[in-house]
Amino acid sequence: MLEINLSTLLLQVANFLIMAFILTRFLFKPLKEMLDKRASQVTKAVDEAGRATHEAEELRLEYEKKRENIDAEIAALKNEARVVIDETRQQMLQEAYQEIEAMRARAQEEIEQQRTDALRLHRSKIGELVATLTRRMMEDILNPQLHQAYLEAFLNRLRSVQLEGRISTDGKEAVPAELITATPLARESKVRIATTLETVASQSIDLACRVDPGLIAGAMVRLGDTLIDGSLQGQLQQLRSRYEAEIA
Repeated sequence: MLEINLSTLLLQVANFLIMAFILTRFLFKPLKEMLDKRASQVTKAVDEAGRATHEAEELRLEYEKKRENIDAEIAALKNEARVVIDETRQQMLQEAYQEIEAMRARAQEEIEQQRTDALRLHRSKIGELVATLTRRMMEDILNPQLHQAYLEAFLNRLRSVQLEGRISTDGKEAVPAELITATPLARESKVRIATTLETVASQSIDLACRVDPGLIAGAMVRLGDTLIDGSLQGQLQQLRSRYEAEIA
């Protein structure tokens, strides 16, 4: 039969209580405080981690939003750039087309001008050739009778000219006049021409005479600013002018 020693039991209980007090006072309480502190730190760390996670999520959302905005801006810029490029291309094409049309117009004008110049030169050369050939032909067939015939034709032309009131005497008694003939004239012919001039001008004429073989045949009279050309050279010049005008 088991014997229980009361004193020993009480001693053991006392030892247990003392040990429990010591453990509670110096072990469990600091441990609990340490665990509570650790739990507080863990809780704080978790809270901070949660806040950090929340902030990170907000940053991510903000970044996503900014990225979407940036993508939208990039798309808008691309569209705007495409529109600008298209407008620029159209403008460049339009300017190029206008420049081509201007160059074509200038080229056409230059061609027309060259054609006109060439035609004018061609007409001039042909007219000159016709006048030269005609002059040579007339020089070969001219004789005193033809010279006299040209002189008579010149006199008839003088009779048909209206000079009255057109010639100024500048206070002189006679109007100075110059008679130019292709060949020397006899005195009688000079008198006839002077008389005819005085008749058509209704004024006295102071006639000076000189010879110019370049007239070929016939004569011309100069009274101030008035020139009456009845020479073969003048007729050839008129023929050349008409010929050049007819083939224009």
